[in-house]
Amino acid sequence: MTAAKAGGAFIRKLVRVAVILLFVTVFISLIIGEATDTEPQQTEQTVKPETALATIPAPQKEAEAEYIPPAAEVEALAKMLYGEARGVTSDMEKAACVWVVLNRVDDPRYPDTVLEVLEAPAQFAGYSQDNPIAEELKTMAADVLTRHHAEKTGATDVGRVIPREYLFFTGDGERNYFTAEWNSADTWGWNLENPYEKERTAQ
Repeated sequence: MTAAKAGGAFIRKLVRVAVILLFVTVFISLIIGEATDTEPQQTEQTVKPETALATIPAPQKEAEAEYIPPAAEVEALAKMLYGEARGVTSDMEKAACVWVVLNRVDDPRYPDTVLEVLEAPAQFAGYSQDNPIAEELKTMAADVLTRHHAEKTGATDVGRVIPREYLFFTGDGERNYFTAEWNSADTWGWNLENPYEKERTAQ
């Protein structure tokens, strides 16, 4: 074989190899391109409503602020107790005087506030703005106001000592007598549980 023929054969082999490499390169490029352009398929998931709701965190309920009875009402009721029940030894009977005032506040026939009920003409003879304020009577007034507030906001068994319909009382200096009607002889018989005795026993 002459040198010219050998050289021509070598060049043809190089061309064939180059064509094969070019073909392989193009083929690989096409495969890689298709893999890049194809987005991964997302499988559709059905979420049940109850499952979705379960993933939502429940709102945190704010702690209810502690009720503090209005100072003006506490003092006015303490002054009423001083004039109407300071000689009464029973806490339950003293509390009942305050409940009568609050029963009137809740009754549509009477004013809507403690001060207006107490200051209504010819109603609570023992009440005076000039009465002294005894700490134990303030404590009693605040206690009943707190129980009344709890009852108004839905609580039950708050320690009410007299039913709502009792709106009147008269006294003799040692005892008070509670009635649903003015000048009625049918007085309250004290058949509700005494919360103050119950709480003292529990201590």
